[in-house]
Amino acid sequence: MKKIITFLILTSMLTVSLSAQLKVLTTKGDVKVRYGVSEEWKQLKAGDQINLADAIRTSSKSSAVIQIDNQKKIALNEKTIVEMADLRYLSQEELLLKLAMERILSVPPQDRDNDLIPARTTIIHGEKKSKVQLPIPNDIAMMQLNGAKLLYDNNFYGTCVIRIKEVLRLNQNLSDVVNYKLVTANSLEKSNLFEEALNEYTSLPFDQLTSPQKQIVQQNIDRLKKKIAE
Repeated sequence: MKKIITFLILTSMLTVSLSAQLKVLTTKGDVKVRYGVSEEWKQLKAGDQINLADAIRTSSKSSAVIQIDNQKKIALNEKTIVEMADLRYLSQEELLLKLAMERILSVPPQDRDNDLIPARTTIIHGEKKSKVQLPIPNDIAMMQLNGAKLLYDNNFYGTCVIRIKEVLRLNQNLSDVVNYKLVTANSLEKSNLFEEALNEYTSLPFDQLTSPQKQIVQQNIDRLKKKIAE
């Protein structure tokens, strides 16, 4: 088991393509970049080159447009944080691997078997902080969730799922997250992971759904059950 977990950790670190070229086309307002493992956010301007190790943050009433490999354009709206490494497509195998890692990390530390699940040291952009993963401030978490929605809107369904799950795992006190859980379920379905999507839909807090949401979710559950049974 320990070897399996170690393999999952190592493999999940090796799935990012390093070949993508990213260029900032336009910026408006307060747009900043965090380069690599740096903790510092610096002003970003049109024409700047960035890479997959970086992240972009837009403040209120701010926006940016970046281009991937001189082809696909990505528009960032206000109050958004996007890790550039998330701007990529995951295969089903990669997504399943990362989902397995998320399930491991979601186990409360006190319930973990230390011989089977290695203690994780929180590393924030390269610096060891603590042996406990610290929650992200709520405003930052919501900006990351906005970034995950951007991933969904640009068909990066796999990285969207993992980003939402990570943010919600580290911030369990966030409010108004039902829509993001719906995005997770939709993303899994669009990734053709029907059983995982069904599990996500059935785990939704139905008492927090609006009547239209309940109807849509139930329709999706019924459809997925039929598809899985085929």
